[in-house]
Amino acid sequence: MTTIIAIGGGEIRDLETLAIDEYIVKSAAKPQPKALFIPTASGEPEGYIETFQRVYGGHLGSQTDTLHLIHDPDPPETIKRKILSADIIYVGGGDTDRMLTIWRQHGVDKLLKEAYQRGVILSGLSAGAICWFQYGHSDSMKIRKEADEYILLEALGFIPGVLCPHFNEGDREADFLNMLGRTNMTGIALENHCALEIQNDQFKIIKAHPNAKAYKISKGFKEELTNTDKFLPLAYLVK
Repeated sequence: MTTIIAIGGGEIRDLETLAIDEYIVKSAAKPQPKALFIPTASGEPEGYIETFQRVYGGHLGSQTDTLHLIHDPDPPETIKRKILSADIIYVGGGDTDRMLTIWRQHGVDKLLKEAYQRGVILSGLSAGAICWFQYGHSDSMKIRKEADEYILLEALGFIPGVLCPHFNEGDREADFLNMLGRTNMTGIALENHCALEIQNDQFKIIKAHPNAKAYKISKGFKEELTNTDKFLPLAYLVK
């Protein structure tokens, strides 16, 4: 079985996504699943790593580990072992474009695909949600202060379509609608505290807050996704 759980946003350190995080850990169906944190997008800050260990380890009872690719990078054999031996992989937020570049330099993109095909649960927030899709609505240029605009970023392509996280923040919605209006692609928009689970060829919505919303968007059409208690065919979402 293949599983991806993409989180639209929220502060893990403040337990804003705790209901989703609990769901991710329970999905591994093990007493103490191995949860691998990949904080490449944010530059591997110690505070973020400690937060993940506190929430997924101390609070949720996982065996946590971190993949290091920037500061004192893990050697190739360690990278492979950590990724393929994990039960859960959680990718943190930050600069999606920079993250994908570093992943490709280390062969992490190929290893993640292998892990996905083996049934490792792939998850993450913001950049860690975008990365699993064909394209993402990314603020990488804004983060690096290279331009004050969002970009349509090509990601790993495990799931078709284009994902927009943080849909309820700032000008995200207007820009994403405008971007999709210039294409024939189907968009998936996730507000903070909301996640999309894709299991094999079906999907459902997970919420950490009852008012958080998810949408399917195409040219001139925006539909709220409300199937929180049942799976629906993925073909409906990404066609």
